[in-house]
Order: sequence, then C-alpha cells, then structure tokens
Amino acid sequence: MSSPWTSPDPTQYDLGHADAVPPQNGQAAQAPQPVYPGPSGQPAFAPPGAGPAGAAAPPPAYAAPYTPGNSAPTASGYSQANTWSWAPKPGIIPLRPLTLTDLFSGSFSALRKNPSVLFGFTIIVMTVVALLSLAGTMLPLFSFTSLMSNDLDPQASSKALLDSAYMSVVSTIVGYIAILAGSFLAGILLDGVLSVAVSQLVIGKKITFKQSWALVKPRLWSMLGASLLSMLAVGSPLLVLVILFFMSLYSGPGSNAFFSLFGLLLALAVPVVLASYVISIRFLYAPICAVLEEKGPIEAVKRSWALTSGSFWVTLGRVILINVVVGFIAGMIVQIIGIIAVIVMFTILGDPSSPSNVWSTIILYGVISALQMLAYSLVVPILAAYQTLMYVDEKIRKENFAPLLAHASQG
Repeated sequence: MSSPWTSPDPTQYDLGHADAVPPQNGQAAQAPQPVYPGPSGQPAFAPPGAGPAGAAAPPPAYAAPYTPGNSAPTASGYSQANTWSWAPKPGIIPLRPLTLTDLFSGSFSALRKNPSVLFGFTIIVMTVVALLSLAGTMLPLFSFTSLMSNDLDPQASSKALLDSAYMSVVSTIVGYIAILAGSFLAGILLDGVLSVAVSQLVIGKKITFKQSWALVKPRLWSMLGASLLSMLAVGSPLLVLVILFFMSLYSGPGSNAFFSLFGLLLALAVPVVLASYVISIRFLYAPICAVLEEKGPIEAVKRSWALTSGSFWVTLGRVILINVVVGFIAGMIVQIIGIIAVIVMFTILGDPSSPSNVWSTIILYGVISALQMLAYSLVVPILAAYQTLMYVDEKIRKENFAPLLAHASQG
C-alpha cells in the first residue's frame, strides 16, 4: 500500500521515468517529468518535452516552463492564466489545484467508493458515543427526579434533601464530562481513520478498515497530543473571558470594579472569540499531519500553521461553506427526528409531566438524544473527506505534490 505523505520534498523527488530536457531558445532546463500510464492497451506516455516514452505522438501538455506567450503550466503546476491543460486523475480528484467543485465532488465520490470505512466505522463510533450520551443524559435526570420526589415528600429530612441535591449536581457534572471526553476521543479516532482512507482514495487505492487502522494505531498518541495542543490554544483566549466574568462576580454587583470588569469583558468578547476561531483555522490540519505525515504533536501543529500561511482567507471560506452545508443536512435530519418525537410524546404518552409518564418521558428524551447523535454520523464523513482534500490541495499548491501523488498511484 503506497503512502506518499511522508516522502521527501516532491521538488527533489526523482521519479526516474523520463530524462530532463536540455534548454532550448533560452528557456530553462526542465526537471525530470513522470511517465503516466496510457489507456488500456496503449503505451505509456510522458509529458511534452520529456522525450519519447513509447508513444508515437505526445499527449496534451502537462508541465512546460513558462515563456512569454506560453500559458502552459510551469514546474509549480500553474500557468500564467492559473489553468491546467491536463492533469492525471488516478482517484477521486484530479491532481492539480482543487476548486470548490473538486472538493465537493471528491468528498461525495469518496463516500461512494469506500462506504464501508467512511460510513461503517463512523456509525460504529457514533453509536458508542450515542450510548454514552444516553447514559450521561439519563443519569442527571434520574438524580433530578429523586430530588423532586424528596422535595415533594413532607416527611423527607433535610439531610435527604441535601444528599439528593448533591447527587444531582455531581451526576450532572460527571455525565457531561463523560459525554465531552467520549466525543473528543471519538473525534480523534474518526479524524485518523477517515483521513487515511480518503488519502488513499486520492491515489486510487481503496483500503479496508484493518489496513486503515494499522496506519492510524501507532499515531494515536501523536494525534491526541496535537488535538490537545490545538484545544488548549483555541481555549486560552476564551479563558480570559471566563476569568473576567468570575472576577466581576467576585467584586460584587453594583460596585465600581464590577462595572469596570464587566465593561472590559464586553469590549474583549468579540476580539477574543475571533482570535480563538482564527487559531482553530490555523490548526485545522494538525491531526491530519500527525497521522499522514507521522509528525509529533508539536511538529503537527507547526505544520498546520505553515500549510495555512498565505491561504487563511481561502481556508476560512471553505470551512464556513462546508459547515453550512453539513449543518443544514444534519439540522434537517434532527428536525425530522424531533417532530416524530413530539408526535409520539403527545399521542402515546399523553401529558409528559404526569407522574405516571415521568420515566417514559426520560427514556424518550434519551432515545431522542441518541438518535440525534447518530444522525450526525451521516455528515461526519462528508466533513472529514472535505477537510482531507483541503489538506491535499494545500500540498499540491505549495509543495508541487501532484507529481509525487501520480507516481504513488502507480505503485
């Protein structure tokens, strides 16, 4: 199984399939160019200017140096008109700078070509998270029900009430911590397995879950570290707002210090939130770099920062667009589930506040939460494939990675 992501700089990579072209008419010499296999039953061919490779006539242009009046792509892959006259497509995307159409079509093509990994693994992971969410939701509700029962009991002692209140608070905190921790770990697993599967589809290789897991397993600690560093960096600015909020409360409502701190909190709210979002965009590729490029946590974060340098606004726009799309799809699914749940609640259970229906209502709410979590499993693979292709696009644009990917697709 070919994995080109940790190979040397592709500008120095010797594809070894064609000789360099000597300079002509004052042009710079061309670097060695790859030879691409021709259609079934036809000889292989090399890009124009790379010399004969068994083909009688040269194929369409791929990468010729730019000279005045020539709009063919240069060694970096671009033409002066920012167009590609030809690019190989061994997998789900053409190996050239990607457009929005390429990103979306490639994402949905990945789902069609390898649904067992992209959908199957996601559903399994999200099912576990949904069960954890169900338990985390029902535990606080159970404690709250016990508290309400003691509160309505005139013979209940004050100690029983305090114990019920304490258990209600503790169970709520534990439940939400369990949900957040489970969701965080599930996100790491999904980022690793799905990005590996999509990266192989880029070079035309469909891998099984076992193969994908074999590549992800040794990188889990690095992915965990990169994700924690990213979360810490994103959350640090927000921590400033939390500190100011508690300081204002501690100073006492109505005091001069309270109004000063609260005013500062309001003034910093928007800039701090924007700073956190900017950091999240710059660290977007950190988990992908940790697994595909086999980087350590710190190196993965630095690598993501480097890949997004000079393309922040493009990355931001693409992220906002895909979030709007997947948010709309998930929202529609959740809304349908919610409507069905309301119909069930009022037609079958009757009054949900009735004491006889309390447990039925609790169970129904838990089932709704679990179904909503599973609904997101239908859109998570779309988002993961899209972000992986964004990462591939950055490498193609900034590191001339297309020739190396084309070479890897032949292995």
